[in-house]
Amino acid sequence: MLRSVLLVFLAGGLTLGAPYTAKTTTVTSTTCTTPQKRPSWHDMTETNKKAYLAANRCLLTSPAKLKPGLPGAKTRWDELVSLHQIHALQIHTTGQFLPYHRYYLKIFENLLQECGYNGPLAYWDETRDAGKFSSSPVFDTTTGFGGSGKGAQNCVQDGPFANLTVNIGPGFKSQPRCVNRRITNALSGQCGSSYVATALKGDTYEKALDAIYSGPHLFGHMALAMMDGDSITSSGDPLFFLHHSFVDKMWWDWQSKDTTGKRLKEIGGLNAQDPAVGFSEFPGGMEVESAMWGKPTAAILAATPDPASGDNGGKLLTLGHIMSSGGIIPNATVAEVMDIKGGYLCYEYV
Repeated sequence: MLRSVLLVFLAGGLTLGAPYTAKTTTVTSTTCTTPQKRPSWHDMTETNKKAYLAANRCLLTSPAKLKPGLPGAKTRWDELVSLHQIHALQIHTTGQFLPYHRYYLKIFENLLQECGYNGPLAYWDETRDAGKFSSSPVFDTTTGFGGSGKGAQNCVQDGPFANLTVNIGPGFKSQPRCVNRRITNALSGQCGSSYVATALKGDTYEKALDAIYSGPHLFGHMALAMMDGDSITSSGDPLFFLHHSFVDKMWWDWQSKDTTGKRLKEIGGLNAQDPAVGFSEFPGGMEVESAMWGKPTAAILAATPDPASGDNGGKLLTLGHIMSSGGIIPNATVAEVMDIKGGYLCYEYV
C-alpha cells in the first residue's frame, strides 16, 4: 500500500541462510496476579522518567557482555540493536512483527533492570501529540529524550542522549554514528485517534497486522526518522521503545476487543520475508532494496535463527514459533507472548 511513499526509510537483503535452529524455550510461565501498569510518558512520574532515561544511558555506555559477541556490538545497547538487525528480515512484513516486538520489549525491560531501573516501561500515547510531535513532553531536554537532531547527520544535541554513539547500522553495516532523528510534524498527524481506530477495525489478525504496520506504526517511524530512518537498526534511538510500546498497545487493544479470547490465540502470516516483496513499504523486493542498504554479512547470517524454528519446517508462523534474544533472556514461543497478562508477561496499559 505504501511501497512508493518511503525512499529514505529502510531496505532488505537476501534470503536468510538460517545456519542454526533456536534452542527450545526455557521460559516458565507463572500466574499474573499483579500486572505492572505501563503508563503513557505524559503520565509517568518525573522520578521514573529520570530513572528510566538514566538506565537507557547506562546501557548506551556499558560494555557488551554476550560471549560470543553479536556482530559489531561494542556496548550493551549495541547488543540490543544488533539483535534487531539480525532478525530484520524475519520481523518486518511478516506475521512475526507484532509478537517479536512484544518479546523485544521484554528483552529491553530486562536490560534496563541490569542498570538498576525497576519501574514500569512507558508507551508514548502518540494520539495526544499527533500533528505536533515536536512540542510533546517526550522531547523535553531534562525529563525526555531531547529534541530533533541538527546538522548534516541529524545528531541529537540536547537531552540525555546527546553526544552518544551507536555502532550498529546503517542497514546491515556496523559503523559508529550518533543517536539521530528528524521530526516531521505533518507526518505525525497519521498517528491520531481516528487513524488508530481505523487500524483496529480488521476482523482477523492479518488484517489488523497490516493496518497497524502500514498505518500508525509506519507513519510514526517516518515522522521521527530515527537512526537515519533505517528500520533495520532504528532501535539505536532509545525513543524507538516508546514508539513500539505504543504499537504493542494497539495490538493489545485489538486483542481486547474480542471478549471471547479468540484473538489471544489468533496468529498468521509468513515467518520470514518473501524475497519478491521485501519490506512492504519499500519498492522492488529484497534485491532492489539491498542495493541501497546492503545484505546481511556472513557474521549476521551466522547469528540468524532458523526462521521456521517451532513451525514444523513450514513458511507460516504458528503459536509454537520460537523467538530468540541471542542469549540476553531465555527464548520464548509466540504463544507465550499472546496475552500480556498470561503469566510469562504480566502488565497492562493505563
